[in-house]
Amino acid sequence: MENTFFEAPEYPVLDRFKNSVIMFMKYAIALLATVLFIKILEYTYVAVKGQMPSDLANVFLKSLLFDIVFVLKCLPILYLPFVLFFFSLKVKKHIYVATGIIFSIYILIYLLLLKYFFTALVPLGSDLYGYSFADIKQTVSAGLSIDFLSVVIFILPFVFLWFGLLLVQKIKYFTYRIGLLVFAGSLLLIWLNVSSLPSQADFSKDYDYNVAVNKQAYFFENSYTYFFDDEPLVDIYASNYFEEGMDGDNALRPQMKYVDNDYPFLREDNTADVLGNFFNVNSAQRPNIVFVQVEGLGRAFSGPNAYLGSFTPFLDELRGKSLYFENFLASQGRTFASLPSILGSLPFFNRGYNDLGANMPKAFTTFSLLKRNGYQSSFIMSTDPSFDNENLFIKEQGVDQLISKANFKEFPAPHNSYWGYPDLDLMKKAIGFYAKQPTNKPFISYIQTISMHTPYKVPEMDKYYALVEEQMKKLGFNDAQKEEHRTYKDQYATILYTDDAIKHLIQEFQKLPSYSNTIFVITGDHRLPEIPMSTKIDRYHVPLIIYSPMLKRSASIRSISSHLDIAPSMVKFLQVNYKLNAPSLVTWVGSGLDTVRQFRNIHRYPLKQTVSDLTDYISGEYFLNGQTLFSVGDNFALEAVQEDTKRSQLMGEFNQYKSQNNQVSKSLKLIPDSLYRKFK
Repeated sequence: MENTFFEAPEYPVLDRFKNSVIMFMKYAIALLATVLFIKILEYTYVAVKGQMPSDLANVFLKSLLFDIVFVLKCLPILYLPFVLFFFSLKVKKHIYVATGIIFSIYILIYLLLLKYFFTALVPLGSDLYGYSFADIKQTVSAGLSIDFLSVVIFILPFVFLWFGLLLVQKIKYFTYRIGLLVFAGSLLLIWLNVSSLPSQADFSKDYDYNVAVNKQAYFFENSYTYFFDDEPLVDIYASNYFEEGMDGDNALRPQMKYVDNDYPFLREDNTADVLGNFFNVNSAQRPNIVFVQVEGLGRAFSGPNAYLGSFTPFLDELRGKSLYFENFLASQGRTFASLPSILGSLPFFNRGYNDLGANMPKAFTTFSLLKRNGYQSSFIMSTDPSFDNENLFIKEQGVDQLISKANFKEFPAPHNSYWGYPDLDLMKKAIGFYAKQPTNKPFISYIQTISMHTPYKVPEMDKYYALVEEQMKKLGFNDAQKEEHRTYKDQYATILYTDDAIKHLIQEFQKLPSYSNTIFVITGDHRLPEIPMSTKIDRYHVPLIIYSPMLKRSASIRSISSHLDIAPSMVKFLQVNYKLNAPSLVTWVGSGLDTVRQFRNIHRYPLKQTVSDLTDYISGEYFLNGQTLFSVGDNFALEAVQEDTKRSQLMGEFNQYKSQNNQVSKSLKLIPDSLYRKFK
C-alpha cells in the first residue's frame, strides 16, 4: 500500500499535489547538497593546481551563499518537469529515476561550465552565442585536457546525487507547508530580480570573483541579458548631450563633429599628427609599415612594472629603442575585433565587424587607404584564416597576398598544432617573404601570431621551461613566487618562445635593404586569460611598441591610448609627412594616440570583452564595468568608487556609443558610396 497515492486514480488531486511538493523538496535537498559538494571539489581542484584566491574565506562564503540563491531560484523551474512526471508515473521508483535524470542534466551543465572555467580561468558567458559551431569545436579541441582529477570531479557529483536522492526519501518530518514556504521564497527572489551573482566590487581581484561566482548562474544571467535586454534610445545628435557631464577632463578631449544622421560614425577628421616629431622624415620615400599582432600579449607579464614580472626580455630591450606605450588598451578581450580595431578604428556592430561576413559595410582602414596610395599589402598568419571571418576581412581590404596555414608545408608536420604553425616558423616564413619584395615600392604587412594560446605547447618546451627558471632567478623571485609561477609554466614558457620569435623577426629583418625605411607596430590582441587576472581591465592591458630605425628618439609614454587610436594616428602621420591621399571625413571611433609622457587619459571609448558582451567603457580616469564604477590609476590600478554623477556621465557617454552602434548595425552604413569610391 506504500504507493497508493501514485496508483489510486481517486486519490484527491490536492493531496497528490501536496505529496509532490513534499517529495520534490526532499529531492531538492539532495540537489543542493550536490551543488555544495561540487563547490568543495572545485576548491580542491583550485588548491591542487595552486590557484587559490587571495581572500579564501571571503570568497568561499560568498560562493556558498550565491550557490544557494541560484539553486533556490531554479527550484520552481525544476519543479515543472518533476510534477509532470509525478502525475503521469504510477510507481515511486520511476519518480526517483525521472528526478535523477532531471537533476543530472542540471549537474551536467554545471560541470561542463566548470570545466570551461578550469581551462580558461574565466566563466563562460553569452560569448558562446557569438561563434559558429566550427569555431567552437576548434577552440574546445585546442584547450581540452583531461587529467585524473578532472575525471574524478566529473564522476563523483553524479554518484553523490543519486545516492543522496535515495537518502532524502527517509526524511520523515517534512511538511508541504515548509515546501510552499521555500517555493514562496524562490518566487520572491525571482520577482525581486535578486541576482545570483555577487557584486564584483566586493572582490579585490578579478580572479577571486571568477572563482566565487556560480558558473551556471553566470552563464544563464549573461544569456538572459544577451537575448532579452534592450538598449536605451538616445538622441546622439543632441548638441547638449554631454553638457550635464562636462568636467575639466573634457577640455583636453578631441571633439567629434558628426556630419550625417544616416551615417552615425561619419565625422570630420581632426586627428593631430603626434608621431611626426619622433621620426626622421624623408617625404620622398614613404615608409614600410609592419604590424605584429601578438596573441595573448599582456602587460601583466611584459615590460616595466609588470606585476607578474616581465617574461619578454627581447621586447624589454626593444622598448628602450622605441615609442613604448605603458598604459595601452586592447579594444577587445578576444581576438575577434582586433583587425577592425587596429587597422580601421571601426565600431563593434552587434558581434564584431567580422561577424557580418559578406555584409561587412565599406570602410576606410589603414590597409585600404595605403593600397589606394600605391602600397603593396600582405597578411601573414600560420592559422586558418576563416576563423573569426578574418579571411573575409582581409579580402575586403584588397590585400595583395595572404599567407596562411596552407602555405607552411616546408615546415615540420609535427609543428602543425590545433591552431597552426608556431610563431618561430611564422617569423621565418615572414622573413622569407619580405626578402623577395621589391625595394622600389612601399609595403604594408600584418603578422598575426598564435603560439600564446591554449594548449600552450611549442617546440623545445624543455628549453623554455629552463628559461622560465632562469628568468625567475633574474627577476629575484623568492621560493613562493617561483612556485606560484610554476603553476603556469606552460604559459610562461610559451611567452618566452614568442618573445624569441619576435627577436628572430627583428634581427633577420635588419639584414634586409627595406629595414632602414620600415616602421614596426607591435601590440597584443588581448591579455591571455589562462594566468589569473587581477582586475576587470587587466584583460585589455597590452603594450604598444612602435619601433623603427627612423626614430629620432625613444620615449616611454604613460598616457592612455588604445587599439582604436592606432589607425587615426598612422594615417595622419603619413598624410602630413608623406602626402598620403586620405579622406577628410572618417569613421574612426578613436581620436588618435596620446604621446604625453605623464599619466592621463583624454580618450573615451567602449571595450568589448567578448563577441556578445559590451559592458565596459573607459572615459578619462574612470572605468565602467556593468554598473560598477572604478577610478583608474597608473598601470591601470582600479579602485571601486561611489560617484553617482560621474557614473551617470559615463553611462550617458556609453549609451551614446551604443545608440550609434545599434543604428549602424541595422543600416550597415558606415560611409556614403560616393565618398568610398574616391578612395577605392
